[in-house]
Amino acid sequence: AGQPGRGGVGSGPGPARGPARAPRLPDGRGDEEAGGSPGPPAVSEKPGGGAGRDGSGVAAPDAGSAAGGRGPRKGRPYQCGACDRSFQCHSDAAKHRSIHSGAKPFACSDCGKAFIHSSHVVRHQRTHHGERPYVCEECGRAFGQSFNLVRHRRTHTGEKPFGCAECGKAFGQRSDAAKHRRTHTGERPYACGECGKAFGHSSNVARHRRTHRGDSPYVCRECGQAFGQSSNLLQHRRVHTGERPFRCPECGRAFSRSSFLSEHRRIHTGEKPYACGECGRAFRALSGFFRHRRVHSGEKPFRCGECGRAFRLSSHLIQHRRVHGAE
Repeated sequence: AGQPGRGGVGSGPGPARGPARAPRLPDGRGDEEAGGSPGPPAVSEKPGGGAGRDGSGVAAPDAGSAAGGRGPRKGRPYQCGACDRSFQCHSDAAKHRSIHSGAKPFACSDCGKAFIHSSHVVRHQRTHHGERPYVCEECGRAFGQSFNLVRHRRTHTGEKPFGCAECGKAFGQRSDAAKHRRTHTGERPYACGECGKAFGHSSNVARHRRTHRGDSPYVCRECGQAFGQSSNLLQHRRVHTGERPFRCPECGRAFSRSSFLSEHRRIHTGEKPYACGECGRAFRALSGFFRHRRVHSGEKPFRCGECGRAFRLSSHLIQHRRVHGAE
């Protein structure tokens, strides 16, 4: 019989090891998760037998579309009862089911952190032991996890397998591609707990929080202005030196920041990558896109300290303050 014909999950993870271990899911729960009556989890001995679903919440191969959704894919007869994913082996489907149940039965003996799979504990414990068994053949750099080595190798090969569907730009890491997509969607999922200001990257909100703590260790020798990031100090110093190292190859205009050059070059290319989802209007710069969105949302974030009147644009607030005699 082929692999699906084996009903046991002896190769799957479990909190205890032993030859007589009963086949069960890592979370130890059964049909009550899928809405059935409680009971000890049981695994069908034959893919074609039983009611089409065992106690693991994994649809048996003969259940077909009874599991909901589109049914198992060819060559992957075991389907998750909570989503459309299907698997070749029952044990793989059982491991996947733990994602939906939220069970984390495998704990690190050093710090107590819990994981869904036993293999995840093994990888995690390397952070405590300093073990780095995966070594790059090109430069000798070592890693604790194999997927980190795979990502690192792309720095040598130049491989960029993750492409943006909007503009075609490619990236070596999936996370970098996800961050880049937010420049098209305008999504800013990371908000500051102090002031509510939102950012596209978690690292940006972490740096922003320094403004509330007053943590500004990087000080300009010319004027004394302090910054929370060394890169911001470097950019600021160009105000004093007049340095503009980023030059447009089309017209020769130079800029103090690479981001300014990137926006400027869109004048030559005509590219407007930031499109409004409400009206379809497109913008060359992300700042213009966010200003435009306030037309639809009605947001007026710039408030006068004298009378409380609010404005959509900072320039409007500056003009208004002249009414109070402020220059």
